[in-house]
Amino acid sequence: MDHCTPKWETSILKTSKSSRKSVSDIVHSFIASFRVDDDLDASLVTLDRTIYKVDLEDCSPKEKLNSATVLIDECASGRFPHLDFDFLQPDKIRDANGRLANDPEYCPRTLYVPDSFLKEQTPGHRQWWMIKSKYFDTILFFKVGKFYEMYHMDAVIGVENLNLTYMRGKIAHCGFPEIGYGRFADQLISRGFKVARIEQTETPTQLEERNKVEKIHDKVVRREVCSVTTAGTRTYGVLDSSDDRSALDAVESAARYLLAFAEKINEAGITIYGVCFIDTSVGKFYLSQFEDDSNRSSLRTLFAHYQPSQILYERGRLSNATNNLLQCVASGIVKEALIPKKEFLTAEFTIKRLKNKSYFGDEVHNWPEVVKKLIDDANTVSPICSSDYIECMMSFGAVLWYLERCLIDVDMITMRNFEWYIPPAYIYQKTAQRFLILQDGAEHIWRDRHLILDGISLSNLNIIPPMNGLRRVVRDSISSKYSLYNTVNKCSTPFGKRLLRQWLCSPSCDSSIISARQNAIQWMLDAERKEFMIKATDHLRKLPDFERLLQKIHTMGLKYRASEHPDGRAVLFEATRYNRRKINDLLITLSGFDRVLALVEEYRNLPSGKSELLQRCFGDQFPDISADLKHFKKGFNHEKAREEGVIIPERGVIEEYDAIIDDINDCIVQLDSYLENVRRNLKCSNINYTGSGRSRYQIEIPESIAKNLGSDFELKSSRKGYKRMTTSESTELFQTLIEAEERKDLIQRDVMRRVFADFDSRSSKWAAVTERIAIFDVLLSLARYAQTSGLIMCRPEFDYDSQKPLLDITSGYHPSLAIKPFSNNDSDFAFIPNSVKLGAKNPSTLLLTGPNMGGKSTLMRQVACLVVLAQIGSFVPAKKMCLSPVDRIFTRIGANDRIAAGNIYWKILKLSSELFNPLMSLLQITIFFAFFSLIFHYISGQSTFYVELNETNIILRNATEHSLVIMDELGRGTSTHDGTAIAYAVLKDLALRINCRALFSTHYHSLCTAVEHISNIKTAHMACVVENENDSDPTMENVTFLYTLADGVCSKSHGFYAAKVSGIKQEISVLFIE
Repeated sequence: MDHCTPKWETSILKTSKSSRKSVSDIVHSFIASFRVDDDLDASLVTLDRTIYKVDLEDCSPKEKLNSATVLIDECASGRFPHLDFDFLQPDKIRDANGRLANDPEYCPRTLYVPDSFLKEQTPGHRQWWMIKSKYFDTILFFKVGKFYEMYHMDAVIGVENLNLTYMRGKIAHCGFPEIGYGRFADQLISRGFKVARIEQTETPTQLEERNKVEKIHDKVVRREVCSVTTAGTRTYGVLDSSDDRSALDAVESAARYLLAFAEKINEAGITIYGVCFIDTSVGKFYLSQFEDDSNRSSLRTLFAHYQPSQILYERGRLSNATNNLLQCVASGIVKEALIPKKEFLTAEFTIKRLKNKSYFGDEVHNWPEVVKKLIDDANTVSPICSSDYIECMMSFGAVLWYLERCLIDVDMITMRNFEWYIPPAYIYQKTAQRFLILQDGAEHIWRDRHLILDGISLSNLNIIPPMNGLRRVVRDSISSKYSLYNTVNKCSTPFGKRLLRQWLCSPSCDSSIISARQNAIQWMLDAERKEFMIKATDHLRKLPDFERLLQKIHTMGLKYRASEHPDGRAVLFEATRYNRRKINDLLITLSGFDRVLALVEEYRNLPSGKSELLQRCFGDQFPDISADLKHFKKGFNHEKAREEGVIIPERGVIEEYDAIIDDINDCIVQLDSYLENVRRNLKCSNINYTGSGRSRYQIEIPESIAKNLGSDFELKSSRKGYKRMTTSESTELFQTLIEAEERKDLIQRDVMRRVFADFDSRSSKWAAVTERIAIFDVLLSLARYAQTSGLIMCRPEFDYDSQKPLLDITSGYHPSLAIKPFSNNDSDFAFIPNSVKLGAKNPSTLLLTGPNMGGKSTLMRQVACLVVLAQIGSFVPAKKMCLSPVDRIFTRIGANDRIAAGNIYWKILKLSSELFNPLMSLLQITIFFAFFSLIFHYISGQSTFYVELNETNIILRNATEHSLVIMDELGRGTSTHDGTAIAYAVLKDLALRINCRALFSTHYHSLCTAVEHISNIKTAHMACVVENENDSDPTMENVTFLYTLADGVCSKSHGFYAAKVSGIKQEISVLFIE
């Protein structure tokens, strides 16, 4: 570990033992509490460094080198003692209640530490082990002086993951300065660890006083856990920041959810999920309870729309199907099983907890509406959970328990920010029946409807970046780069980016919403608005993350935090620095809202003819926050507060503070008046007050006069020619002043919190402004995408009156691939546009054939992505696009056919060809590919064919004539005969019964012949040019892909050419022909 000392301490480290006496007694008490005289042979110099380490950024290169040289690792070649502790042996580890790991009630979050072992420890290490026993699964950042220390197994993790260095001594031990907490905590949390911050919550002086009162003899100051941070509970507080920027500036804008769910299978065999999830960075809860199908489609979609960073579930209560889903869909996400009832709380106990005065209180009718939804009768004194929402309330209880363990439960609950989550499939099922009576002028039927994108479709179409857990697969970085979200994301604000993601996950079907967005975008694309777009973008780029800052300021304004939370008692050596950061967060927020007003003014100064949606954002309905901002501008001196880390309120801001200041001024006036009386009575103008601190207001009288004074004047001290004296009246007046000043100091410490609370009391206004700016940011992003894509862009036309659903795209491009090609040489890459016509006067189903790698999958995804773009209100890359709304997009695409995974797939094939040689038997080659298929089967936990049929079943059961279905090579998971039969049956059902818009690709040429008589199915293929065509030896052929959609059926799939370009040797391909 690199330790560096401030310049003022350098001399201490270089001098003899005698000079070390300058180290304070406090330092020595910290050292003593952790010293083992016989076992810990650590020099005082090294321990002094442990106490006085500072941020290495403040050190000179020479000091860094000296520090690294002094603190060498003496333990690297040895064995740390904790490895031999009997109670830490893998087969002997018990939880705090003495239960072994094979006990159903075993709690992996705690550890049994024998009393006999604790008695042998020094006071400091005993304290560490007692905390570790309660937080066994957590890395402890244990405060010692100015530094966070890590011991034993935690130290090993610190050295391995944080590039720290072991301290001298036999035990594993490393650490870092207090100011480095945010950096090191973030690194561990990003790797899946939990981090607990343990602070000293009393000073040595307070320890001494406590010992006197309690008549005990503690040798170590009290320490308490002040925070526990996990992947799903980040809040980005002041300790996570740096002095020059907020912690929020350094983190990604995507929401990180902590999600808990409970499962029940009812008497009818239907799976029911109760769900609660929260984004702790903004303090927003989501609650829900819903039925799900056998494929867990709704749960999958929830995971896709609201990608969790951490999942909580009830231990031993999940079905095999749900467990398989977690292993497959959420394999890289932190998951934690909670003990039923004790940790995963019952519905009854959850309600009891909610009645706590720190949460919602006893008056249930005042609870948030979404929470009251879960209660049978909100007006009763003893509320009971509705039987329809038992699992939801249990999940809420699990989240509450976990937030309490992380010490942020009150912070989150008091935000009172709740939303009821409705699975898209629920809305879809309840409203689908309305389309049975679709008539002319039926736009109202689509009102408030959304296009449904389930988790499978979001993944197959690469709409949003995939879930990135702690273990990232190779395709994640590629998929993220080429996702539709990253393509159209030109947002300037973090909250705008989050809203864009919501729009893409849930596009609209409502004509009023879509047209309003289109009008706004078209208005901004007008050449006359170019300057406004530039200025607006500049304003938005300078805005902070309002949503997260509102949560931070809410927390900083809580009285509970100051009076009851252990952080309110923490002894922070950099407290002034953290206060500056708190004030800076407030000032950044206020400055941001000032800039918002400037943006609004820019808009309002533009000529008339503005769009309706932008008028709703910036027009008369825009919340008036000018008076609020003026209130805070006049409330205190901003620059002085930023510099000193203290808020001194101006008069009129805090009445109580003003009253105390008045009392102090009155005392001063009375003291001055009394001094005038003394001067008058003694007939001497050379009489003044003198002194400092508690010796102030001593009356300094010339000695010639003082010697004649009576007993009313009491001598305190003297100087040449003068006597310093007091009287009972002056003493009484001064004591009144001291009491007033003490009241001022007491309230002064609370002034900052009150200012934050004052800001938080106006949260509804700030939130309304943030919502409007987020909408504008997304609209501006879509306008900039249309402006900068380099492609022909058009405004999609929606036909709500068409008797039959239609989709007509002329010269369309794939939004992501056309502007971000996979080719390494972009200048040689030209994406070929294609036209697709489905429905209305054309067949609604397109049966697509063509060569391998010819672009079939890309074309199908392209059509779906253009529909998604159109229905979020965006312009699309095409010459023309006309459609009736799509209510749901279904995709059935093989695991190896995803756009971003395509390159990886061919690389694996190429690699496999290098393993083969002409001497290998066909059996050996077959075994290799069987093993390759087995790997993909293991990843999903289900066979390829089973997955195909399951997803197909969902489509056939749920698709309506207004859906869009993408099916890529259905039936390839089984034999050609069976696959063809299945593909025929499904294709026919889509075209004749459901009659929806569908793109269906296949390599079964017999299938094309079988459906040629069905008028609602049109055959088409991806064109190519074949050179050296040779039926007897297709390996000699060369194929040029034209990537153009043409009518009719392609005669061959040209699979041998695909093998050839992937690198498989010709000798091997010949074996396949034989």
